[in-house]
Amino acid sequence: MVLHPAQKKIAEDKHRFRVVNCGRRFGKTTLSAAEILGFAVAYPNARVPYYAPTRDDARDIMWGMLQKAAGGAVVDRNESRLELTVRNRHGNTSLIPLYGWEAVQERGKGVGVKNNFIVLDEVAKYRNFMQGWQEILRPTLTDLRGHAMFISTPKGFNHFYDLFNLQGEDNDYKSFHYTSYDNPYIPVDEIEKAKKELTEDRFQQEY
Repeated sequence: MVLHPAQKKIAEDKHRFRVVNCGRRFGKTTLSAAEILGFAVAYPNARVPYYAPTRDDARDIMWGMLQKAAGGAVVDRNESRLELTVRNRHGNTSLIPLYGWEAVQERGKGVGVKNNFIVLDEVAKYRNFMQGWQEILRPTLTDLRGHAMFISTPKGFNHFYDLFNLQGEDNDYKSFHYTSYDNPYIPVDEIEKAKKELTEDRFQQEY
């Protein structure tokens, strides 16, 4: 999986919690898949969950890409549970489950497990995010000193905005800001066309 320069800068960063504020078509799904597989392969018996706003989003956004990217490393796939089992470099396997945020918000899904790494996609769309993160998901990283990546297109001054500003308060956090222009594979003229069609505020938020 080839990453463009901006994606590489994020992937190479060693901070425990990375917050990525990016425009549409930046390549956040490709980056997320690469990071998920990197952790799953690097650690023995790892558990590396991915969250999207809904379960349908998780399936539509990440399920196919992960399988394609993992290739021959896939040992088992459970489509009904959206779980992928892959070989790691330690001779055993790692689990990659996909969830919708509602599993955390409504059912407290995730309590009692140990995670090596968590990717939370489109975080700005999550309802009651801080409660779910602080009470349910953050404790799952404690035993293994696990990492997390929060990635989203912004949506006003909400909880994602607060996350982005945590790097000024906590040395474990690092924030990144990239626009759609930072993806060299997206034609600039297409972005410029969108700029003409959208209101200035909408364009600034989305791209």
